[in-house]
Amino acid sequence: MKKKSQFGAILRKDLRLVFTWKTILITVFVPFIMMFLIVSLPTLFIGTTDTVITVCTDDLGSIEQHVNGTLFEINLGDAAIFNMQYFTENTSNLIIEVVDTREEALNATNSIYIPANFTETTFDGTSKIESRKSSSDISIQGVYFDQIVLKIQEVVDGTILFMNNVTQENLPRLEQISYTPPAGDSDSGWSQDTMKLAAPFAYAMFILVTLVGNMGRTIGFSKEKEDGTFETMLSITRNRSNLVFSKLIVGFIASLLSILAYFAGSVFAGLISLQVLGDPGDSVGVEGILSLSIQDLLSIQGVVLLIGIVIALVLTMLALMTVDTMFSKTVAERVGITVVMGFGLLFYFTVAFDPGTTMFFAQINPFYWIYHSFLSMVDLSLGWVDGIFLGLIVLLLGGMVFLARKSIEREKVLFT
Repeated sequence: MKKKSQFGAILRKDLRLVFTWKTILITVFVPFIMMFLIVSLPTLFIGTTDTVITVCTDDLGSIEQHVNGTLFEINLGDAAIFNMQYFTENTSNLIIEVVDTREEALNATNSIYIPANFTETTFDGTSKIESRKSSSDISIQGVYFDQIVLKIQEVVDGTILFMNNVTQENLPRLEQISYTPPAGDSDSGWSQDTMKLAAPFAYAMFILVTLVGNMGRTIGFSKEKEDGTFETMLSITRNRSNLVFSKLIVGFIASLLSILAYFAGSVFAGLISLQVLGDPGDSVGVEGILSLSIQDLLSIQGVVLLIGIVIALVLTMLALMTVDTMFSKTVAERVGITVVMGFGLLFYFTVAFDPGTTMFFAQINPFYWIYHSFLSMVDLSLGWVDGIFLGLIVLLLGGMVFLARKSIEREKVLFT
């Protein structure tokens, strides 16, 4: 049999291992369900929580003249807060939290700020407030927020109608100026937008590396040794490097299936949550920490991070395969999984507490090399340290392929 055709036969055999029910369960079903539940479960329980709307008024009020000539001291901001609080007395799961400063208010998720000249400008025909609405229009939180804004409009309309003989058409319409928090720079050197991607990127790497580590028993050389076909394959294969390259290809395919299932679960559940909850803004729960948002997934940054995850999984598969070829089945199962899981755990718990860490024990971890260099690409701040990390990644991948080829070509591996 020619070498080329023999490689095709080996590859087809290995591909059949990828599409067994056991492998599909590990590579597709588990990551999909896991991320679907992580992202969607908060949606099921959000209805039982209170909706808090944070409000601040700096309105100084003004002296306004009634149509009959009487002067009134009016403060629309204070009157609006009184109207909101009166409304919440008969509304369940709605809380109005009054704060003292604009910063306190607008740094909250759903918030309203009434400026100092609100009464004066309203009577001049311009009525403006600042607001930050992070809930969708169809969610409970979004409906409550719109009702609270309506309470401000009611105060404006009622006061203007009382003071002046005007029609409904001539009443000033309340204008909301949307507030967006500034994106400053973090201590790590990455921007705040990049830092928001760090935690879900690290978690995705950690979980998928864990899943791929378990795949070694279903599609790797451990499976061949368990089934008793490893020695047969070595005996009939002319170019034993084909065994390594075939496993590398099927490992890459299995890794892609896991990634697609992982993010499909995130996106599918995210679409549901987005419709029900809206954009959570900066106030996110577990689902925001552990999953990339739909917008991030579909962006150029998301593609870059996806490539980083692929490289992390290929690195994992190569490490397991190299250990499988260098040691006996019993030793390989203990050493391979332990080493991969050890580096995975060390990596995740290092960056989970400090996403921008530069500690020495983090920088000697291959998963950290991927994490730091690809986040720097997203941040457009790739430095010489990241260049070293990328070089080390290439050397490590090439070195493990070389070791696996040399190990499997050794004659004594036949009877380990």
